[in-house]
Amino acid sequence: MRNVCNRLQMCCKRLQAKITMSRTGPVRMSTWSKSTTRNWRRKLDETYAFMLDVQRSKTPKDVTKTLLSFAGKFGTTNILAGIIPPASASRREQLSHVLLDHWPAEWTDRYFSKGYLYRDPTIRLVAQGSQPFAWRDLGNLGELWPGGCRIMDEAAEFGLREGLTFSFLTVERQRVGLSIAGERLELPPGEQDAFLLVAAYAFGKAVILAEGTEERQTVNLSPRQHEVLQWASLGLPVEAIADRLGISSHTADSHLRAVRERLGVQNTVHAVAEAFRLGLIA
Repeated sequence: MRNVCNRLQMCCKRLQAKITMSRTGPVRMSTWSKSTTRNWRRKLDETYAFMLDVQRSKTPKDVTKTLLSFAGKFGTTNILAGIIPPASASRREQLSHVLLDHWPAEWTDRYFSKGYLYRDPTIRLVAQGSQPFAWRDLGNLGELWPGGCRIMDEAAEFGLREGLTFSFLTVERQRVGLSIAGERLELPPGEQDAFLLVAAYAFGKAVILAEGTEERQTVNLSPRQHEVLQWASLGLPVEAIADRLGISSHTADSHLRAVRERLGVQNTVHAVAEAFRLGLIA
């Protein structure tokens, strides 16, 4: 068992390193031309427009439809998202944890009736808090779990040939897995954070609609924390935020960490989504 765990950790590290290296590095202020800023602003306007559509949703099904529309330009035809249930959960309980559902019905029935959830390589990685990953990057990772490769092959038979999976935490520290899939997906590295921002916001909205509450927690940020968050919401990396505010990168990073802690989230993208939901930024 220890050898399997060690191999799993090594595979996860290699997978995360591969994904990280595929992304472009931080953009420093010197490279932000006027055209770059305009293009980024356009992308943000489009992203926030979809978030406003999500905000107007009346049911989780409406949220799913809006998110599918946003992800459709990447080749997405299916979306599934839910909180990872405990290992002891029954089939009915497992299904109750799904909040965004546009998945082939026949595949869903087979998946849960055969107890695939806890043998699914993507779910294993989500439970460990993996970085976002493409299914094609899993390689031989499925060999670590009996039946893992078979599950992925069966999914392809239902049109889920290529997929991307994201893992994040709710404000209650519950692990969420969100997957988009289709016959062929193309999600450029520069689009990944924008999608994750909309996805995190959409899932939070779906939780509120499912629970029938629209409570807004009170979060107080210092003026500097609010400034840093505002710049982060415009897509600026830590180095660029520091340059804009005339502070060190270490100080800017410290402010962002404090913002994430106060909002109860793990990453800056999710912090922006939660701040948008709470009306801290617009």
